Amino acid sequence: MNLPRLAVLAASSAVLACATPSGAPVPVTTPAPGETRPPGFKATGEVFFDAQGSGTSVAFSDFRMVGPRVNMTRADDGSWRGNVGDREMILKVQPGRITGDGVDLYVVKKPGTVPAVSIQGMYFQRQVWFTLKAGEIQGTTDGGSCSFDLNPSKAPGFWSGGVGCGGNMRMGTLQLTGSAANLGEPPMPQLVLALIAVLP
Repeated sequence: MNLPRLAVLAASSAVLACATPSGAPVPVTTPAPGETRPPGFKATGEVFFDAQGSGTSVAFSDFRMVGPRVNMTRADDGSWRGNVGDREMILKVQPGRITGDGVDLYVVKKPGTVPAVSIQGMYFQRQVWFTLKAGEIQGTTDGGSCSFDLNPSKAPGFWSGGVGCGGNMRMGTLQLTGSAANLGEPPMPQLVLALIAVLP
């Protein structure tokens, strides 16, 4: 991965993040009606990102998301409540859409020979655009000021590649375990929020 390719990602994201994407809405990962909330917390998936020593992670289940800077809980009405970083939020989740005060994200499956999931929209003042597919995870945040282009490593569940912010490039590693590794049917909204929380 080189700076010119990251620059192309950044330039294209300014248009993509503001557009309403086409595609099939990704379904919400919702427990069956009346399902009992299990005691304690047992993670079913985890996202870990490290860019040369600045690693952070988010673990999640059907009802919780936890990490150094994340504490979210699924309420009985299906909304997710808590905080990511220093932001308290209540998020409404429906197929293909995550909304709340300052949050408006679309999550859709893109057609094609290689299935892909597109995540794009606004997360407070940040324009977000991610593409998830078997051969690559790429996208931008903050209106293109930060870009990443990650490819599968030899070890299962690991992705690595270039991460550029403000013209400075470094290498980053993303690890997806459990249900987080299912990019074809991503846990919704858990994987979306976890990626936003850990990526630059």
